[in-house]
Amino acid sequence: MPDCLLIDAGNSLLKWAFSRNGEMSAVGQVDYADNEFMATLSQPWSLPTPPQRVLLASVVSAGRVQALRSWVETSWHLPLELVSAQARACGVVNGYAQPEQLGADRWAALIAARQLLSGAVCVVDSGTATTLDVMDAEGRHLGGLIVPGVGLMRASLFNNTAGVRGDVDAVAGGLLATDTQAAVSGGSLQATAGLVERLLREVRAMLGVPLTTILCGGAAPDLLPLLPCEVRHEPDLVLKGLNIIAMNTS
Repeated sequence: MPDCLLIDAGNSLLKWAFSRNGEMSAVGQVDYADNEFMATLSQPWSLPTPPQRVLLASVVSAGRVQALRSWVETSWHLPLELVSAQARACGVVNGYAQPEQLGADRWAALIAARQLLSGAVCVVDSGTATTLDVMDAEGRHLGGLIVPGVGLMRASLFNNTAGVRGDVDAVAGGLLATDTQAAVSGGSLQATAGLVERLLREVRAMLGVPLTTILCGGAAPDLLPLLPCEVRHEPDLVLKGLNIIAMNTS
């Protein structure tokens, strides 16, 4: 298998890993803003050797994708392989009527989950948006949900209410808050955890089988203590899925 650079371009974080013979390196990541994107690309990537392939799962704008494509072509004279969801691949059957509309990050996460676990699974990615995807034991994607992420919930209150102000990244306190900042911070987490818990309960009843939850995304460490069920934390799930896709394509 050729050496691969795997890139997960999310709304808030750019993450990458180097894969040699199917073995992934430690993951690098950086926060970026729109006006700092090119500076992000010019930073040291700490790659052991130049890659022979570059795969990208992206939820960012076409402009950012084009910037990545130009940077890859200039740096290594390679095409940028933009991963998109397929009707089926790597043991996963896409549940969308129009398969390509499923986000590349969600698709890669499902492929990774399929390899990690043999039973039914719910993948919860708690990033800028929180996505929930359910897959049965045969690898059939049954569909999912998308809601604003924890940070977006907080920002919507801070930006659209006159009397509510605070820090989007503030740490939540206990169950009940005694100040507005803590109320917003804790409320956004409880709302997300409540959605996850309810979906898991209803899907378990619908399927009639055990359902394992895999959690990834930037808010995962804050959500983990709030979820009553056993949860597997896989912070690099999308990159692991990209690695599997790379091993199954040429």
